[in-house]
Amino acid sequence: MEFSSWVNKENADMIDRDDEQKFLASADFLSNYGLPALMSDMQAAATEILKGKQLKDFFNSTVLHETIRQILDRFMNIGSPHHWVSYIMPEDARFDRLATASSSDSKILSDVTKFEELMVETGAVLTSAEFGSVVDISLKAVLDALVEDMGTQSGGSLASGMPLAKLLSLVTQMGPLLLYEPSKNRFIQIIQSDPEVEIFFSLLYANMPPS
Repeated sequence: MEFSSWVNKENADMIDRDDEQKFLASADFLSNYGLPALMSDMQAAATEILKGKQLKDFFNSTVLHETIRQILDRFMNIGSPHHWVSYIMPEDARFDRLATASSSDSKILSDVTKFEELMVETGAVLTSAEFGSVVDISLKAVLDALVEDMGTQSGGSLASGMPLAKLLSLVTQMGPLLLYEPSKNRFIQIIQSDPEVEIFFSLLYANMPPS
């Protein structure tokens, strides 16, 4: 092999590794950039659903479950379809062009990097109907577990009902449990053990090309 060919191969390998690192780094987009927007939109959804509620209003387990579900539904339907994906990965006009490019668009496809290819593929998965179904299943599972845990924490008071003022204090106490260390997080474990979630990711990994 000629030296120049070897150099080109090494450079290509280095670019691939760089692209891989860039892609892995994009996993931190939510915590570094997307979280403020997510929190703002979630607050707006909660404000809209709770509008007209008073601190003296009584909430039992059923009412609490339905209220949180309404907030989640409102949050998931803010703005354009799949708007919530913008919290998870950066918006880029080039990714959009690549996603809609046909095989005849040689000018667009000729200089596609591996990183751009991975981001387009990730966007396709996140905006798919199948992933949307998994998100809905996961939210329902976590909501069921959360309301159950809040009922336990209340000592049974939530079953008969408690004023919203007291309930808000209980909600605040439960918040840190949702963000607990992933390997020990009960809610993440609930999502991971759901059969439909397991099937989705099994099929996703099975269709991934070998590295």
